[in-house]
Amino acid sequence: MAGAYPVIPYKPRMEGESDQPLELQLVDLEKVEASGYMRVVHHAGERGFHIKLVLNEREAISLFVWNDKVFKCLNTLARSYGVIPIEEIEVDEEEGDRLIAEGSYRLRRGVLELVFEKSYDTSIVSPGRCVYRLKLKGVREYISPKHGHSARPEYFLIASRASRGG
Repeated sequence: MAGAYPVIPYKPRMEGESDQPLELQLVDLEKVEASGYMRVVHHAGERGFHIKLVLNEREAISLFVWNDKVFKCLNTLARSYGVIPIEEIEVDEEEGDRLIAEGSYRLRRGVLELVFEKSYDTSIVSPGRCVYRLKLKGVREYISPKHGHSARPEYFLIASRASRGG
């Protein structure tokens, strides 16, 4: 739902059609307050992982990470794909997607807590808890073959001493 979340002030430099309104792409995760169910998905053909944070019965936030550092409570970079329809947290095994882990999260005042309660691939994720301070790196703008014009915030995930592995 456009307008329901705080938005990063950003004026796009590129033009083009997109499958997602700019207000949903540029949700300011440093100002969002939410908690609930989380799942980690590896989509076929991608090198990283999507951490899907459920906001409500209709929406979720998708954070993409390029490596497994986020599951080890190490500093890393994440790209936000903004607010997505809840159906996009589903795993399409016929397409080669894999459910990696499930758990819960809390996002408050720029702090993201991820609790990995169940791992389906312990070589990637072990049960445990990681806490990160989010810091906006900037907005990456590009034309995606899948989504069209994209303006995606990228965040440094800075590990807290409050983190503990599984």
